[in-house]
Amino acid sequence: MGSIPILIAVVLVALLAVGVWVVVRRALAGPQQSPTNQQELFASTKAQVFSVYRGDALAAAAALILGGSGAAVMCLVGSWWGRGYGITYALAGGVGALVGLLVYMFYPRPAWVPDEGGRVVAELSPRGPTSFARQWVFVLPLSAAIILILGLLLTGSYSATDENGLHRVFQRRSLSGWGIESGQVVDVQYNLSANGPFPGWYYGVPVIICTLLLIAVVYWALHRTARAARPGSADLLGADSFLRSQRTMFIMSASSAALASQVAGLAAITGTVLAAAHRDPVPTADLDTVAGTIPVEPGHTFGLILILVSLVIAVAAVMLLIKACSTAAGLWSLGGHMQCVRSERVR
Repeated sequence: MGSIPILIAVVLVALLAVGVWVVVRRALAGPQQSPTNQQELFASTKAQVFSVYRGDALAAAAALILGGSGAAVMCLVGSWWGRGYGITYALAGGVGALVGLLVYMFYPRPAWVPDEGGRVVAELSPRGPTSFARQWVFVLPLSAAIILILGLLLTGSYSATDENGLHRVFQRRSLSGWGIESGQVVDVQYNLSANGPFPGWYYGVPVIICTLLLIAVVYWALHRTARAARPGSADLLGADSFLRSQRTMFIMSASSAALASQVAGLAAITGTVLAAAHRDPVPTADLDTVAGTIPVEPGHTFGLILILVSLVIAVAAVMLLIKACSTAAGLWSLGGHMQCVRSERVR
């Protein structure tokens, strides 16, 4: 491959890395919705804020553990189910995210207890799935889901059937052989060559269905988080809003991490297959020399770009997973802080 395709690949990947970094920073590093007066928050919550925050942190931890376990089980099934041709690996991220979100939403946790001696208020403003986070937070999973579905549709349209009739290979017309006559190369032959496993319809259709189901579960989780009953006491509204913003952040970062990991896997596998498929042997009349290969452009460069892109997206997925873990840890530590404040006042 010449220097110009390499330069193009590096520039495109660099631009993508900058774009991904900006989106992730805007979504996760921006100001979060929080109580305006931390002192008032600590004074008003008493024991129940500790139990509610700690309960939500335990729900998030259980979701991460069981979601990761679900993905690990899918990978384990794929290791011994050879006839599945890796379909469980393709579904591992989506299934793990679904299991984690369902565990998170159905995990039993303490609810706000009405304070009969305090002020009772009713909130009249409508609350929706996007009410408790900045809009950039919702860009990540939506963009990842759209890219994943469109990518699978595209690779599916370019896939071909293997010997079992499954759409899981990539075919192209490549140089397959040549003849030698009087020390000269003659009769160059071309034929269809197949490379795989390629993310064709065999993998794409189940993953698309799983992705659509994940989008529905994410929306349901956000809707349930927003529409849950508010505490009756006005002193608890700040603590409740902060808790809902953290729940929203956890849902979006965890689901975004799962979708980004699937996009990274799609790009890595597709790029690997395309880079390998777009190499042709160089005809030679020397029978004692192994024929070399040359890249066929633009397919080879495009494959390398996809491999590099997969690394960028994989880093973003790790960052999103770390954000989900830190959100759970933050609620746990904040609950512990409130318990310390309550203990000091009791003393």
